[in-house]
Parts: sequence; C-alpha cells; structure tokens
Amino acid sequence: MRQDTKSGTHIKEVIDSIFTTSAVPINLDDIGIWELWDGVVGKKIAKHARPSSIKKGVLWVKVTDSIWLQELEFMTQVIKERMNSKLQRQAIKKIRFRVGEPQDRIQVDKKRSRQENDQDLGPGRRKEMEEILARIKDKELRSSLRKIMMAAAKKRNVR
Repeated sequence: MRQDTKSGTHIKEVIDSIFTTSAVPINLDDIGIWELWDGVVGKKIAKHARPSSIKKGVLWVKVTDSIWLQELEFMTQVIKERMNSKLQRQAIKKIRFRVGEPQDRIQVDKKRSRQENDQDLGPGRRKEMEEILARIKDKELRSSLRKIMMAAAKKRNVR
C-alpha cells in the first residue's frame, strides 16, 4: 500500500472514505462494463450501441436508432449472460435500450469542462469532495478521482 509520508494516511483509507461518502454512489466494479462492452457485443454492434449508465442492476444502453433498439432487444439475454460471465458476477439484472447518441465515456468526459461539472454540485457536496481530494498528493490520481466524483454527482442530479 502506498502511504503519504507527511500525514501517515494510507491511500486505501482515502479511497475508502471517498466511496463511503454521498459524493460517489457508484460501484467501481461496474466500470468494467464499459471496458468489456466492445469485446462482448462485437465491433459492429459497438458502433451503434454503448452503455450509458447502470443503477441497481439495470444497464441502460444508448443505440443509434429504433432498428438497432429492436434488434438488440432480441439479444438482451445473450448480452447480459456474456457480460456477467466476463465480470464474473451477476452485475446486470436487466438491460434497457433507448435511442440516443451512443458515446464512449472518454468522449463524454472530454466534452464536459470542469466549469460545467462544478455546476452539478451544491456548495456542501463540493466542499466535502475537495476536503477528501486534498488528502491525495498524487496529482494524476486526484484528477482521476475528481472526474469520477463529478460524474457520479451529475448522474445523481439527473435522476
């Protein structure tokens, strides 16, 4: 484990505190869904369908049009079984498709500026998050965790 020599705080403790606060209500194991998607569904389908979110075992997937939506609804069980097998757990209970612009997580993150993200948080949540992040000395890790926390806050505000 990495340890911050000045304060003596283990990085594990910092990360644990991040994910026990209300600022990040996501299961990190679910991030694998986005990483595995192309391999599970294949390149052809991946061009027309991308996961957009998962909550309480329901995976929401955006598809390019209603034809792909209908086609993928016939494949729901196979996709769910393959994905759960790759994840080695029953993460996905249902898959729901909706027409929209399928985007990679990376594309979505690049489109949103930090200023837009800041608007997603109330002052209390922002302060709580910054206090947690301030304990992380590694700039790259701090930046990555900030992005995760902002994305989670945005999802919570949308729903």
